Amino acid sequence: MLFCYRCGVALSEKSYCTSCGADVGRYKKILYMSNRYYNRGLEKAQIRDLTGAVEDLRQSLKLYKRNTQARNLLGLVYFEMGETVSAMAEWVLSTHFQKDKNIANDYIETLMTNQVLLDNINSSIKKYNQALNLCKQDSLDVAKISLKRVVSNNPRLLNAHLLLALILMKEEDYAAAKKELILVRRIDRGNITAALYLRMAEENLNTDTKRKKKSADTAVTIQSGNEIIIQPNNRKENTFLSVFLNIFVGLLIGLLVGWFVLGPIRVRLQRTEENKELANAYEEINLKSTTISTLEQQKNSVTVQMEGLKDQLDAYEGNNGIMDGYKHLLMAVKEYSKGDAADKNLIASYLDKVDQNNSEKLKDSEFLEVYNILKTSIGESVADTYYENGYNAYRQEDYVTALENFKKAVEYNSENVDALYYLACTYMANKDYDNAKYYFNSVINLSPDSELGNKANNYIAEIDSM
Repeated sequence: MLFCYRCGVALSEKSYCTSCGADVGRYKKILYMSNRYYNRGLEKAQIRDLTGAVEDLRQSLKLYKRNTQARNLLGLVYFEMGETVSAMAEWVLSTHFQKDKNIANDYIETLMTNQVLLDNINSSIKKYNQALNLCKQDSLDVAKISLKRVVSNNPRLLNAHLLLALILMKEEDYAAAKKELILVRRIDRGNITAALYLRMAEENLNTDTKRKKKSADTAVTIQSGNEIIIQPNNRKENTFLSVFLNIFVGLLIGLLVGWFVLGPIRVRLQRTEENKELANAYEEINLKSTTISTLEQQKNSVTVQMEGLKDQLDAYEGNNGIMDGYKHLLMAVKEYSKGDAADKNLIASYLDKVDQNNSEKLKDSEFLEVYNILKTSIGESVADTYYENGYNAYRQEDYVTALENFKKAVEYNSENVDALYYLACTYMANKDYDNAKYYFNSVINLSPDSELGNKANNYIAEIDSM
């Protein structure tokens, strides 16, 4: 059943809401298309085309982000592909849009309460990142050992299988690489990267396989009862006389024909055969050269792909990598899931670490939406804490500490007039008059007739007179 986006009343078959009169024709079409993409994603997930399912489910959420069924299924698909952080992000967003009677709450609780599973997932991700770092340092042997441990502990981490297959192809162990890629295809039949790598491995295996010519059997085996008789193919003549006559006649005819007719022809045929053998030799050399060139091109292609993975490592590894940001975001979600017992200041500390790890890398992703939801939910409480810390530091003339705390207070609650006022005063104490004037104006805009608003007007006049 569909509900009106304006008043929440159940919609009828008409193109407008019978309660508030809102035009819901286009709204119904959007919901229809969202559900259609959800159904397609569900069908693909059932046949283990996980990549295709992700594409359809994300399209469903682009059309209607409150489609919690599509979001929960997308989280399950991500979890099946080994992308636990992405799965958690989808389930947290789902619980934000539908707090009651939402199975995503059970998914989050199951994952958070299973400490062994959580530790295994974190360990696998950490070792996978270490393997990426080793690849960047050209330590492929050590990276291969680390990745084998990762896929042993967490067989569903598809990226680990793909990276291991790429290293094996780099070492020209195409048979082992093919096994890893087949495992990926069993989990995700629609994985395009795995299909590409598998085709490359099979091409190289076919190239490396040398065709052996089987010589014809030189004997015929006949079984008579319990005895086995081996009879040569070339049959001997029955009598010595017939053999002698045949040889004599053949020699005589051969000498006559060779002397009178076939001598010059034989010479020409011999030269022709030599030329054919020479041409075949050149053709074989060219074929081998072409094969070597093809193998070198494929090797260079694998090397280029390896370099591409090394470049991607810069976006994920290190103290400022996005993976550290995801780690602290996951810890913040874990604390937030405790409900009323959650420590909001602890959540704020985790979010601060996300900021330190370049949270702007979360742009254009749903992780940023989770980040903003958490920040909004703890905003006022955390803002008051930062304000008190900043005020105490301001009274002790520790303007550096005061500035940091007041900025955090304003960041979590931009309408905290007291924090805005003392932030402006701190900037003024540091002789940063431009920022001071900006935040004094913010105080006036929020509370023009208050005591702080009047003081802000006086300070602005003082700054202007300077």
